[in-house]
Amino acid sequence: MKEETKLKIMSYFLAIYAVAFIILSFIDNNLEFLFYSFIMFILTVIVVLYHKHIRLTSSLIIGLILISVLHTFGGHVFIHGTRLYDFYLINGIFRYDNLVHFIGYYVTTLIAYNLLFPYLDDRIKTNTVYLSLLLIFITIGIGAVNEIFELLAVLFLNAGLRVGDYFNNALDLVFNLLGSSAACFYLMYHYKKHRKE
Repeated sequence: MKEETKLKIMSYFLAIYAVAFIILSFIDNNLEFLFYSFIMFILTVIVVLYHKHIRLTSSLIIGLILISVLHTFGGHVFIHGTRLYDFYLINGIFRYDNLVHFIGYYVTTLIAYNLLFPYLDDRIKTNTVYLSLLLIFITIGIGAVNEIFELLAVLFLNAGLRVGDYFNNALDLVFNLLGSSAACFYLMYHYKKHRKE
């Protein structure tokens, strides 16, 4: 199957999934996730319409689909009465929410790299430390925008108990940073490997 056909199929799957997520949030009367669903839907429309221009590969679209699925499960699946987002994968240490932030910002960093790389000066392209710092700062900024959306959900949709407190907010930012850093290590390894070839 051609790459372009794969990209179209995955993009449309992502769009259908976003619409299904909106319907599920509406049925559950989950205003917080309905709000997030509309944001996800807008981003999905951008991906479907402009995936060529923003240079998204099929693996990056699979990453976006994975994030969407993890996010949907986090808000709608319960284990022993505990919402999956609040469920500890490692008791008292590591929650499902932390995993979603790590994976989400790993993928976000790879997307930022794909978007920026053609426009970067060769001095930055060849300096993996500067490039990594640039990508991490961009990703941290995107993470801050995400936290602002969560704040809006707290202020206007009474989502305070579900979104979490200051500590949860800080942990989100830490796992965003860890995910972005892991992606940068992957990119540095990938870059060095290709330079040797």
